[in-house]
Amino acid sequence: MLKRLEGKDATLFRSWINKSEDTVIDIDGERYLIQFVARNEIQDEIESDSELERIIRDAKKDIAEGNLYTTEEILQAIERGEI
Repeated sequence: MLKRLEGKDATLFRSWINKSEDTVIDIDGERYLIQFVARNEIQDEIESDSELERIIRDAKKDIAEGNLYTTEEILQAIERGEI
Protein backbone atom coordinates (compact mmCIF):
# COMPACT_ATOMS: atom_id res chain seq x y z
CA MET A 1 0.00 0.00 0.00
CA LEU A 2 1.35 3.40 -0.99
CA LYS A 3 0.74 6.41 1.25
CA ARG A 4 2.05 9.85 0.34
CA LEU A 5 3.42 12.32 2.89
CA GLU A 6 3.88 15.97 2.04
CA GLY A 7 5.09 19.12 3.73
CA LYS A 8 5.99 19.03 7.43
CA ASP A 9 4.93 15.37 7.79
CA ALA A 10 7.30 14.32 5.00
CA THR A 11 10.14 16.39 6.43
CA LEU A 12 9.73 14.85 9.90
CA PHE A 13 9.44 11.31 8.55
CA ARG A 14 12.47 11.78 6.30
CA SER A 15 14.52 12.82 9.34
CA TRP A 16 13.80 9.42 10.95
CA ILE A 17 14.86 7.20 8.05
CA ASN A 18 18.03 6.24 6.24
CA LYS A 19 18.00 4.97 2.63
CA SER A 20 20.97 2.69 3.20
CA GLU A 21 19.52 0.73 6.12
CA ASP A 22 16.13 -0.38 7.43
CA THR A 23 14.42 1.73 10.09
CA VAL A 24 12.10 0.53 12.86
CA ILE A 25 9.58 3.04 14.19
CA ASP A 26 7.77 2.45 17.49
CA ILE A 27 4.23 3.83 17.69
CA ASP A 28 2.43 3.23 20.97
CA GLY A 29 4.44 0.06 21.58
CA GLU A 30 3.91 -1.36 18.10
CA ARG A 31 6.96 -1.54 15.84
CA TYR A 32 6.89 -0.87 12.12
CA LEU A 33 9.67 -1.69 9.68
CA ILE A 34 10.41 1.05 7.15
CA GLN A 35 12.46 0.13 4.08
CA PHE A 36 13.64 2.25 1.16
CA VAL A 37 12.05 1.26 -2.14
CA ALA A 38 13.66 2.60 -5.30
CA ARG A 39 11.27 4.11 -7.82
CA ASN A 40 10.31 1.77 -10.58
CA GLU A 41 10.94 3.27 -14.04
CA ILE A 42 7.88 1.54 -15.47
CA GLN A 43 5.66 2.91 -12.69
CA ASP A 44 7.10 6.40 -13.31
CA GLU A 45 6.18 6.07 -16.98
CA ILE A 46 2.64 4.95 -16.17
CA GLU A 47 2.10 7.75 -13.66
CA SER A 48 3.34 10.38 -16.12
CA ASP A 49 1.02 9.23 -18.95
CA SER A 50 -2.68 9.71 -18.14
CA GLU A 51 -3.78 7.84 -21.29
CA LEU A 52 -1.68 4.79 -20.36
CA GLU A 53 -3.01 4.97 -16.81
CA ARG A 54 -6.60 5.00 -18.18
CA ILE A 55 -5.91 2.01 -20.46
CA ILE A 56 -4.51 -0.02 -17.56
CA ARG A 57 -7.45 0.95 -15.32
CA ASP A 58 -9.93 -0.09 -18.05
CA ALA A 59 -8.07 -3.39 -18.60
CA LYS A 60 -8.21 -4.19 -14.87
CA LYS A 61 -11.94 -3.45 -14.89
CA ASP A 62 -12.47 -5.74 -17.91
CA ILE A 63 -10.55 -8.54 -16.19
CA ALA A 64 -12.56 -8.12 -12.98
CA GLU A 65 -15.80 -8.26 -14.99
CA GLY A 66 -14.69 -11.36 -16.90
CA ASN A 67 -14.37 -9.63 -20.28
CA LEU A 68 -11.47 -11.77 -21.47
CA TYR A 69 -10.43 -12.83 -24.98
CA THR A 70 -7.80 -15.23 -26.25
CA THR A 71 -5.17 -14.07 -28.71
CA GLU A 72 -6.86 -16.19 -31.36
CA GLU A 73 -10.22 -14.49 -30.72
CA ILE A 74 -8.61 -11.05 -31.06
CA LEU A 75 -6.80 -12.03 -34.29
CA GLN A 76 -10.08 -13.32 -35.76
CA ALA A 77 -11.87 -10.09 -34.80
CA ILE A 78 -9.11 -8.08 -36.50
CA GLU A 79 -9.41 -10.22 -39.65
CA ARG A 80 -13.18 -9.63 -39.68
CA GLY A 81 -12.56 -5.88 -39.34
CA GLU A 82 -14.28 -5.69 -35.96
CA ILE A 83 -11.25 -4.17 -34.30
